[in-house]
Amino acid sequence: MRTERSSTYVRWQQPWIVFAMVLCCACTTLDMDDWPAVKGGIRQRYPQVRQISPAELDRWLSRSDTIQPILLDVRTIDEYTISHLPGADLTRHAQDARVRLQDVRVDTPIVLYCSIGYRSTGLAALLRHQGFTDVANLEGSIFAWANENRRLVDSERKPTTLVHPYDRPWSGLLDQAHRSE
Repeated sequence: MRTERSSTYVRWQQPWIVFAMVLCCACTTLDMDDWPAVKGGIRQRYPQVRQISPAELDRWLSRSDTIQPILLDVRTIDEYTISHLPGADLTRHAQDARVRLQDVRVDTPIVLYCSIGYRSTGLAALLRHQGFTDVANLEGSIFAWANENRRLVDSERKPTTLVHPYDRPWSGLLDQAHRSE
């Protein structure tokens, strides 16, 4: 007989099983074939966070007749300096987000991203928990954005195609041509 407690335990453990499987593969560098497992693990871990594709976000950003989202880059300053989406604000953690969003209406559209989506989806979930109602994660984050050859800028706001590869295991999810190493 299943109790509420055991059902909750299983529900919380399943995403970590998928994540652990991905991490086991991470003993070596992941590659493009691993994207479905990575995206699936993120969706399973954070089902409450809407995922937006790079193509969908790019269309949204190109439309001047719609309310534009606040873009939050949830990476380190070293990663952000190499490249980021035009107009994105560096928001390394929840405290940065609180400061950046202190005067923002809770229904303002917000899109977060990091390297592949784990850090940004976690912060997106926290923002939803804090009452923000229109929060999304860029699915595949900046790696997917760059892999689709979408516009990036460096710290001087100059166009670039390079992205910080984060670390060795995850760098395989970024096309070699876009790696800053």
